[in-house]
Amino acid sequence: MDIQFKQVSYTYQPHTPFAYQAIRNINLSISSGEYIAIVGHTGSGKSTLLQHINGLLLPTDGEVQIGEYILSSNNKRQDLRKLREKVGIVFQYPEHQLFEETVEKDISFGPHNFGIPKDEISKRVLSSIEKVELQTNFLEKSPFELSGGQMRRVAIAGVLAMEPEVLILDEPTAGLDPKGQIDIMKMFYQLHQSKQMTTILVTHQMDHALKYADRIIVLANGEVYMEGNPEEIFSKTNQLQEVNLDVPEILTLIQDFNQRFNGTIRYQRQSIAELAKEIVEHFRENKRL
Repeated sequence: MDIQFKQVSYTYQPHTPFAYQAIRNINLSISSGEYIAIVGHTGSGKSTLLQHINGLLLPTDGEVQIGEYILSSNNKRQDLRKLREKVGIVFQYPEHQLFEETVEKDISFGPHNFGIPKDEISKRVLSSIEKVELQTNFLEKSPFELSGGQMRRVAIAGVLAMEPEVLILDEPTAGLDPKGQIDIMKMFYQLHQSKQMTTILVTHQMDHALKYADRIIVLANGEVYMEGNPEEIFSKTNQLQEVNLDVPEILTLIQDFNQRFNGTIRYQRQSIAELAKEIVEHFRENKRL
């Protein structure tokens, strides 16, 4: 499902003394099946942008096209329920939205609300609990008996049960410990690859944008500041610093190592452990070990 923003602007509380233009003149395209990271400092317009993708917000000016749906200020009467079936959003702390007596009921809630037949809902519940790597015996438990990480996976399973074509991740690792962050990001990446879903990651974690995204869109002051593949974006250190963004530590480490030891190591989405092996091999080849 392709997504296009055409000259999109959005103003909160227009025509009042509190009017605030959160995004302005946004032009961008996201192809079906892409993994996109949207990054930017607090207040750059990231959350406002993503809420246009399933019609939670409609543009003040311009239009957003998601597949066959065209969203604009002049096109308010179309039924957005079908669009919202196809675009799933995992908000920050999604576990705060759990409320049912059992995990099964919570995962079933969305499909039931959209009129999915009971037999199909049962299949989706089993499929989605498997996708988030929880066992089926969790289905009869209360979600409030689970750990924080398990509750988050249940909430994500509820989004996946809608079988979205587009998955939006709004700071999905917020509040998780380092291992929990790694595990949840790996899970999303595996889902992206296996289901060929369009995945849009909104994050402050530059390491995640570097490791997983096909393309990065940088927002600043409500506008697209720059976009490109991760290697291109993070090579522009000065421009990133101008908008208060950092270069991921692994890139800084590689750059410093190459300069200091005349190395030729390239970033190829390797882990820290893999990078350490490359460094050891460099020293062996140069007889420094």
